Amino acid sequence: MNKLKDRYQKKYANRQFVNDDILKGISDSVKLHNEVRNVRSSAAACLNVFGYLNQHPSDIIPFFSKIGLDIQSVISFPSNVDFNGEVYDDKGPIVFEWIGPKKSPISEKGGSRGQNRTSIDAFFIAEINGKMTQVFVEWKFTEQYNSESYTHKFGGRKGIERLRRYSGVLAKLRSNSFPFNFKEEDKIGLTDFSYEPFYQLLRMTLLAKMTISTNLSDIKIVDYRIVHLSHSKNKDLNILTDTHLRYSPGLNTFQGKTLHETWMALLSNGENPRHIMGYWNTALSTLPDSKDKKYLVERYE
Repeated sequence: MNKLKDRYQKKYANRQFVNDDILKGISDSVKLHNEVRNVRSSAAACLNVFGYLNQHPSDIIPFFSKIGLDIQSVISFPSNVDFNGEVYDDKGPIVFEWIGPKKSPISEKGGSRGQNRTSIDAFFIAEINGKMTQVFVEWKFTEQYNSESYTHKFGGRKGIERLRRYSGVLAKLRSNSFPFNFKEEDKIGLTDFSYEPFYQLLRMTLLAKMTISTNLSDIKIVDYRIVHLSHSKNKDLNILTDTHLRYSPGLNTFQGKTLHETWMALLSNGENPRHIMGYWNTALSTLPDSKDKKYLVERYE
């Protein structure tokens, strides 16, 4: 039984969400993904699991522990916090479509939560190793990225602007806390992050680095974690092929390896511990028995 296929997921067409309150608490300023009502939607799966965790905050720590992220405590998200002009009036410790401050610290123009801006699928604050830490989560379910528009993000006219934007941020980090395992002159470079999942992780990393040492209300953020979660059965996403890397020549030696192990290999020694790669469906078993857990396990595990 392949739970990623439409044939299996369509049985949930009349019950897309685990319970009727799953979308409550999300700010009206958030633009949810256009496919959120699609039964194979990654956004819906993310909302189902993390929406459930918002309703049951005590289950957050065991869930992430299973994935490999050890959390001492989850911090309540401050109500109606103004982060340099961007007001977050969401309810619950986990916030969806996080963009940071109103003005993008990674040189992106315009946009808003969930559209035309780097938006983090799920964000929360936790105490990790004694530090107030922002946790950025990228969530994948059925995605496949094989077309040229997903494998060549630095191609074409838009690619020129993307290179200018993110290389400018990286240039600021060149002499201090550079996140990637690049030599001064190397066969691997920024354009090798042309494949969509790497392009997303690049932007997440830059946004995280540029927003530490900031305050959310009276909470001082001093560290970050990047968490990439996919479904263990999505082999087309999890295993890199020549199609995925056709515009990333510096990464050709990673063909046949996993997306997760490749990304970890691209990080600098100092950056590596801040990134956690895992499969979210394997952590559903940590949830206490309930009708909601039964739904989540039967649908996704």
